[in-house]
Amino acid sequence: MTSTNSAAGFGPAADDAESGPLDDIAGGVVQLSHSFNRVRAQVVAQAEHDIEWSANMLILHLVQGAPMRSSALAELVHLDPSSVSRTVAALVADGMIERVPDPSDGRATLLVPTDKTFAVIYEHRDIRRNHFARILEHWSAAEIRAFSRLLGRFVTDFDDYRDGLDDADWLRAGGKPEVAHPHDREGAA
Repeated sequence: MTSTNSAAGFGPAADDAESGPLDDIAGGVVQLSHSFNRVRAQVVAQAEHDIEWSANMLILHLVQGAPMRSSALAELVHLDPSSVSRTVAALVADGMIERVPDPSDGRATLLVPTDKTFAVIYEHRDIRRNHFARILEHWSAAEIRAFSRLLGRFVTDFDDYRDGLDDADWLRAGGKPEVAHPHDREGAA
């Protein structure tokens, strides 16, 4: 069987029955990633308060787990503590994050989101929701629910898989790292 993946622009696929759909999924994810990267700045620029993507990522994690120390935030997002510290300092200066004393250790501070943070998050959520409503306006409610369920499953499996690899395995082109899948989803539809 010879198939071409137009989404990814790859040449002929391997001769197994799964390669076509798997190549299509991989190519589609790559293409989607590139598309998201192109429009990310445009979507955020529509918001009244424009924040950098890395700052947005920190804010979203902080809102879900606040209050927390900067070091815990850095660990959560898998970034260098000094990079997170610089971004946090800018967010504090902008009024998006406050530092409050840590009740368990008076020498330390905890990061908490401000009302301004929640206003920005809600604004960005509404912009995203409006864009996706327009993208999916010709989909049935059943198709949207099915896509939502499968996308959620894919993201979970992707994150579980990625968390099980070290950077060398992830970056190795064409290699087959020895990683046990964290859970078997056979039969889950």
